[in-house]
Amino acid sequence: MAAAIALSAGGGAIAHAASSSDPKGEATTATGGRGPNEFGMTMGNHAGHGSSFTYNHGFYCDSHVTAASTTGCEVGEKAKVAPAKDFDPLFITVPLGFTAKGLDCPDKLTCVDHPMNLDMTRLAEALAPVYKTTPEKLKPALENFTTPGHDHFITTKNKGKAEWWDVQVVGVTSATTYKAIQKHQSWTYLSGLIKAKNKNVVGPIPTNMFLFFAAH
Repeated sequence: MAAAIALSAGGGAIAHAASSSDPKGEATTATGGRGPNEFGMTMGNHAGHGSSFTYNHGFYCDSHVTAASTTGCEVGEKAKVAPAKDFDPLFITVPLGFTAKGLDCPDKLTCVDHPMNLDMTRLAEALAPVYKTTPEKLKPALENFTTPGHDHFITTKNKGKAEWWDVQVVGVTSATTYKAIQKHQSWTYLSGLIKAKNKNVVGPIPTNMFLFFAAH
């Protein structure tokens, strides 16, 4: 379970400046949906502390995975062809059914080098009960859904070197649980909730998305 049709989330402003740049080590042979190269920053979380992410390259979404969105990006199926041989996971938490403050990427604001919309139809069956509707009624709204507000969690900073990050989604249905996750700023805490089968946390859910940034 991940983002949803009635999702709303609050948050602060994100630095966002456009420019062109090609990162070293980019895989040029892979195909997929690509975003325009931009330069900017967002915040993230690592090992109990805040971390700044510096972007200079558009997103990658594997076109070998079908997606109805205009970006070619989807949630629910893992990429078949990655943009590089080596990469690390980027876990994004998404508040479901409530408004969360202080998000790394606020609702209704597309962060730098992030896709503007996603195909989330693969999650329709799981999301329908949360929003008290049916998968059939939900699917049309999920085909090209605006990327919801979210927070970022990483397990390594890769020594500050820019690389591709494999996006995986974690849905959170409780505002209280979400506040605790934000307070801890740690994948270790978040993964502990998942391993304990916390009823308010679902994931990680695979996607065909990769982002490119350096964590500091």
